[in-house]
Amino acid sequence: MNDKWLAEQIAKGLIATGVEGGYDAVTCSTAGDYPSMGCSQWEGLGGRGDLLLSYLDGGDHFAGRTYSDIEASGELDALAALLDSEQGHIAQQMILADDCRGKYIPALLDAGLIDDRCIIYAGIWCPTSHYVVNKFLVRRSGRGYDINSLDVLHQLFRDQYAAAADCEEYAAGYANRADATYDYVAGLEV
Repeated sequence: MNDKWLAEQIAKGLIATGVEGGYDAVTCSTAGDYPSMGCSQWEGLGGRGDLLLSYLDGGDHFAGRTYSDIEASGELDALAALLDSEQGHIAQQMILADDCRGKYIPALLDAGLIDDRCIIYAGIWCPTSHYVVNKFLVRRSGRGYDINSLDVLHQLFRDQYAAAADCEEYAAGYANRADATYDYVAGLEV
């Protein structure tokens, strides 16, 4: 299939599985005191989260603010509602499609993925870091793993990704993500 179709499938998978969060998701980033927002957990305080907010009427009210400030002001629900609005959905889909086409697909193809299902599966992991996903796949391929087998890819992400990404504290969540992603991709008619 073509890159545009693959990007659409990755975006649909991220939204359908909710592995990064729903449209209305607002959490505190694990990297600092700033909000992570939406279906791809874009991070604020000058990051891609602020780009998302720039597309939304009233989004500038939340741009550049810490998570703690938004929480202390009692505005988390208002931010979640803004993200979950029709305008919020459209903006998130647009940014996610751009991320998939411009970042995720090239990183996955560069890693040696050629199987459509495997590209979609690994693409759903790319919001964690498309750089880390690329390196993870390249290293596993170099060790003789068939990264173009969906079953092999599932087991690799389930059993090895948390350690490879240096975030073993999230191993249980990543195992759940691996399973949910596998179930979704295995059920696709590709």
